[in-house]
Amino acid sequence: KLQVPGIQFAAEELYKTLSIQAASNALEMSGLDPEDIDLVIVATSSPDDMFGDGPSVASALGCKNAFAYDLTAACSGFLFGSVTAGQFLHNSGNTIKNAIVVGADALSRWVDWDDRNVCILFGDGAGAMVLQACDEEDNGILGGASHSNGEGYVNLNCA
Repeated sequence: KLQVPGIQFAAEELYKTLSIQAASNALEMSGLDPEDIDLVIVATSSPDDMFGDGPSVASALGCKNAFAYDLTAACSGFLFGSVTAGQFLHNSGNTIKNAIVVGADALSRWVDWDDRNVCILFGDGAGAMVLQACDEEDNGILGGASHSNGEGYVNLNCA
């Protein structure tokens, strides 16, 4: 069971609790009201609900005007969530002005703790950020490059 001073976690709510806390902290630091948020993306490979936790995270935050969804892309999920949110914010004529991106996983529930080659690589955690659309030309996500190479797939296993 995870031990964090001042926070009580139950194993069955660990992932969602971490997601909500990270997003709440980011929202507080942004100075925005939850109802100002238009989009919530939760990047995870270990959701509590197989149909997605994004909407319940948005609801817990009080983001009544936001649409929300999960993005499953394993280690690169937060990167893809950030790029996706940036595209929504940048799209001209779009009404999306404020977005929260959460990257969270609770992988410790699936780790074989007797396998020291694997268990040290995976854990539980969450991070979040608020992105805002802006009118200035030289601000925002200016560019990026992402690539995939599935040839190493045979080397990724837990057996």
